[in-house]
Amino acid sequence: MFVSIGLRILANVEAFNAVETVGNVTKHRRAPMVVPTKTGYKLIYVPAVSGEAIANAFQRNLVLASKQIYSREGIKPPLTVWDERFEFVKFMDRAHLTSELRKIVESKADVATKKHEFEKVAIKTSVVADVGGFLYAEEDLPVKRTSRIQTGYMLPTYDSLESVAIEAQFHARHVPAEAGAGGERAAQMIYYVEVASALYGMTINLDIDGIGKTSLVKIEDAVDKDEKVRRVKASLSALAGLFITSGFGAKLSRFAPVKSIESAVATVSDNIAFTVTPPQIPTYIEDTVRRANEAVNTLKNLGIDTAINVITYSRTKIEKAKNVATIEELFKELTDIVLRKLK
Repeated sequence: MFVSIGLRILANVEAFNAVETVGNVTKHRRAPMVVPTKTGYKLIYVPAVSGEAIANAFQRNLVLASKQIYSREGIKPPLTVWDERFEFVKFMDRAHLTSELRKIVESKADVATKKHEFEKVAIKTSVVADVGGFLYAEEDLPVKRTSRIQTGYMLPTYDSLESVAIEAQFHARHVPAEAGAGGERAAQMIYYVEVASALYGMTINLDIDGIGKTSLVKIEDAVDKDEKVRRVKASLSALAGLFITSGFGAKLSRFAPVKSIESAVATVSDNIAFTVTPPQIPTYIEDTVRRANEAVNTLKNLGIDTAINVITYSRTKIEKAKNVATIEELFKELTDIVLRKLK
């Protein structure tokens, strides 16, 4: 089972993702983007939010959701001390290994066995390492787990590029009035923060089948069915939290944007990692529905049974899809489908 979501997000005056400070100016992230035109293609630089920023917010949500979901059953959530501090180092080196993982590294077993056992124990130990992936980078035994959450950069949509802006906003920090006496310190310090306004598109996927399952040396369940369901619930809650609660991005304490979800499409696919059409394309919802139906028919002709559920949130009613009225309803329908299929 594979979940894919595409959304269009209107964000005005946001400072979601800064990359550096030049003097007293905090710069907004920019990214190159090749866009279609009537005469071909052109390269432009646009405001952007990195996939790392979005993944960090997802993993924070995953920690919080896990605590709530596991506490209802009186179970200690599978989180390390670093997870709980939102330090997502995830077994990156010997200094961040549990005692059990350290024993595996120091054991006399062959390399393949140690790698498999390392991944299996790491999955059991941390739901963040399970869903978000990890890399133990020591040369003697490198172990990598690919993230089950996939997201790229959040970029403006093709049809809104003429309505995109980045501008530095002037601010001043004041110090006590007496600090300026005698000219030893300035009474205020000026600084600038670049903010952007754009209609962004975002695609984010969740590999449900891969949660709680090893994948490096061999594919094997690392947790039982009940534990997997808890982890899937926490992951879906973390995913929904990106769009229906506090959201994601930096500087929200002073630069909380005027933000709304303009449209969205979500798919749940079986036996295929179907991904929605990028929401940068104006017809992404219609294209997704059409592609989903064609993919099912194509695989059927090849003798592969599959199903793709499509849920849409749009001002236009879409045929051959489940249409909903709010983004909250979209995530409710999505969760219902996934949990029903897990039974």
